[in-house]
Amino acid sequence: MEPRGPGQEEELRTELKAISSLVGAMRAYPDVFSRLDNILGTLKDPSHAINLLDEGKTLTPPEIFVLAHLAFSVGRLRPVMAEPPVPWPQRTIPPSLEAVEKRLLPGFSGQPVFYVSDSYHPELSRVRAERKAKERAWRAEMTKEAIAAERVLGRRPGLREEVAIRKTNAAAIEQARLMPELGETRETLTHVHFKLKATREALRLEREMSRLRQKETALEGEVLSALSTELREWRDQLEKAAWALGELDYLLRKVQLAYRWDAREPVINREPGPLILDGAFHPRLRDEVEGRGGRYQPLSLSIDSPVSVVTGPNMGGKTASLATVGLCVSLAQWGFLPPCSRMEFSLYDYVYFQPETFGKPGLSSFAAELVAMRDLLSRVDERGLILLDEVGRGTNPAQGMALYAAILDYLRRNSGDRSTVIASTHYHGLASALDVPHWQVAGLRAGARGPEEDEALGDGPKNLDWLYRHMDYRLLKVGPDTPVPQDALTVARVLGLDDEIIRRAEDFVTKGAF
Repeated sequence: MEPRGPGQEEELRTELKAISSLVGAMRAYPDVFSRLDNILGTLKDPSHAINLLDEGKTLTPPEIFVLAHLAFSVGRLRPVMAEPPVPWPQRTIPPSLEAVEKRLLPGFSGQPVFYVSDSYHPELSRVRAERKAKERAWRAEMTKEAIAAERVLGRRPGLREEVAIRKTNAAAIEQARLMPELGETRETLTHVHFKLKATREALRLEREMSRLRQKETALEGEVLSALSTELREWRDQLEKAAWALGELDYLLRKVQLAYRWDAREPVINREPGPLILDGAFHPRLRDEVEGRGGRYQPLSLSIDSPVSVVTGPNMGGKTASLATVGLCVSLAQWGFLPPCSRMEFSLYDYVYFQPETFGKPGLSSFAAELVAMRDLLSRVDERGLILLDEVGRGTNPAQGMALYAAILDYLRRNSGDRSTVIASTHYHGLASALDVPHWQVAGLRAGARGPEEDEALGDGPKNLDWLYRHMDYRLLKVGPDTPVPQDALTVARVLGLDDEIIRRAEDFVTKGAF
């Protein structure tokens, strides 16, 4: 499976509409979806067994069981899918495997279990019955030996058990060695070990049992070979059923996520146009925020320019905003309803997200950034959603900003309106230098500039809680020259940096030292 790209708008609309319809069906018939989940949750992957059939090999009982279980599951699933008027896509409805189920699971009810039963070969029943009779006779013969050994050992040994007698009990060892029913097997530092010695009749029975087991194994091999040959005739149906169940399972995961997120169908434009998100959220980040008792703030924005700049304070959610945009677009192009209340966009050839950290061995963060930029700039002829986070942070601020501006200008001039670039930065003046739209995180709320006066402020997690409560994460469209919020020292104070250092930094700022 691959994401949909430009030119596949109609296919994606159809796919997302099907998910939206199934979300409605899930609300109307939750029991049906729960039952399907239960069936799909027990499935085994049949691809290996099917590949073995293609190679002309004889399947083992466990491999045949996987195919038997597939047929059994299809037999349970098809009636459930047919019950209510649910608009299942045709690709998710498996063909009937009733003939396979009858052949591999004759007369079974309940959970399937496959073994080579007597019914598969006329000789199997006779050979197995004869073997079992010989085994009963062998056990009876060896039981006589065990009863005799009990007089010396004080207990009756198992028919194949090795019995240990401590060397301190020399009399018992000597007596055991004299008994024809026991044979010495080994000696350790502390014990002498014995086993029941088979009588002549028991040895004859063991030879017969071995011969019958070999015959039984040969007959079972014939059965497995014959069943494998028969299964090759159903090979295409088995594969179609496996693919259908895989499609159904994947589709149900999409439906469940859309239901959980209360997601909506996006508007998909054929030509490059605005990227609009309302009420968008990153599921993992939302879970983290709400898990610590916070209130998650969804993202809303409308990007109608090839390049847009996002500014905001440290810990203001710039990176999270970029990640949310990238996630919504990526999910939509992979055929998931995105986690938002409204979305409008055009399809991209690729989504590029350059986060804050790099992990290339032997390179500084700045060098790794440049390597990533070089690879990105080679794709200017494609249509991309490009999300850049603080490019140039690892070098001289003036040159870093100049380089960042040049990269954005290059992308704008060479990509035209094909691509959408959203670039976050701490640099003031980047948006005005390029004359591009400027979005800004609202930042710390008014009245929240004195954390030292907040009685809830303390050490450890409470500091972060204070920041989360007082930070306004909304993205607001502002003028190109709007200054970047100067909240770094406030954030440093909230996170517990020594007050002497904070005051000294404030002195430097007041004096215009930097």
